[in-house]
Amino acid sequence: MADPLTLPQARLIEEALDTPKKNEDGTVWLSAMDEKRLPALFGCVTEWNLKGLEGVTLENFPASPRKASHKLVEYLFLELMKIYTGELETPNA
Repeated sequence: MADPLTLPQARLIEEALDTPKKNEDGTVWLSAMDEKRLPALFGCVTEWNLKGLEGVTLENFPASPRKASHKLVEYLFLELMKIYTGELETPNA
């Protein structure tokens, strides 16, 4: 992932932080969450080295199985957030 992030990359991350519209029962579809996060990932990931995701793009990113796909997006986005927020803990504090 890019480190440090550029201002356009930081903006993509901030746009991904907006919560998607909730359903009538208060839930949010996993796909809606991933649709918000994937542009930030593709804007910040400099090289994809994951087996099975060679040549992956925003348009062909696998969306199934849904739970596994979402967990991957969530994991990668949380890793990206570590770069965005910087070190939150002070060593030896």
